[in-house]
Order: sequence, then structure tokens, then C-alpha cells
Amino acid sequence: MPTSSQKDRTEPRETAVLRASIVDSRGARQASISDLSSRGFSGVMDHPPARGDFIDIGFPTCRLAGQVRWVEGRKFGVRLSERVDPEVLKGFRRPQRKRARSDETVAPDEPKTLASTLVAYSVMGLTALSTAYLIVTYLV
Repeated sequence: MPTSSQKDRTEPRETAVLRASIVDSRGARQASISDLSSRGFSGVMDHPPARGDFIDIGFPTCRLAGQVRWVEGRKFGVRLSERVDPEVLKGFRRPQRKRARSDETVAPDEPKTLASTLVAYSVMGLTALSTAYLIVTYLV
């Protein structure tokens, strides 16, 4: 009998037989993965991770992160931290890279804090002052 979460599914499911490496607090182990969607999957393995555990999943085509949502014996279900194309997991399609638009600059992934902004402006100010000093000293 389907559970309430299975009744509420809106994502299409794809059946597959894949091998993946599951890494949790107990180490790395192999699992058989099936029932894929863009947001998660179910799998079977000896000693599955506990419900609520955050895990890393290594597929042949990519590495993902997720949280274990349910465990029933050797079966378990995982909610992925990001959407993924099931065809990529099955190896039929290459992962798409996020591309910056040509009018955008690609910024580093560091968070912008007040301290980092002050340091950046201080360095730019010192550079401008030293450039002005060199121009006045050697050209005038």
C-alpha cells in the first residue's frame, strides 16, 4: 500500500539499476540505486544510513549530496540537495555546466562581508595613492 508521501509525488519516476558509493558517518559503502527522479532516489544496501543522515552519493557521472528521508530494512530513500537530470545519473547525458552570461562577470564564491569590502577598498585606495605619488615624483 503506498504511503502518503508516495501518493503526493509530483515528479515522474524512472526505474534504473545503478551502482553508487554512499558515504555517511560510518564510511563508504556500495548501494544499488533505483526509482530515480530529479529530486531523489531509492536504493538498497546492507546497513543503510539512518533516517535524517546527510550523505554523499558518488555516481559514475557525478557526485551529489542528500538526506535520507526513510529507511525500511535494507531499502532507503534520499532527497537530493539539488535537482538533477536522471538521464545524467544513468550516464546517458553529460552534466550541464552553469554558464555565465557574456554581460556578467563571474564572482568568487566568498561571501561579501563588511570587513572584506573595507579591505578591498583600502587596497584600491593605497594603489591609487602610490600610483599618484609615482606619477608626481617621476614625471613632474
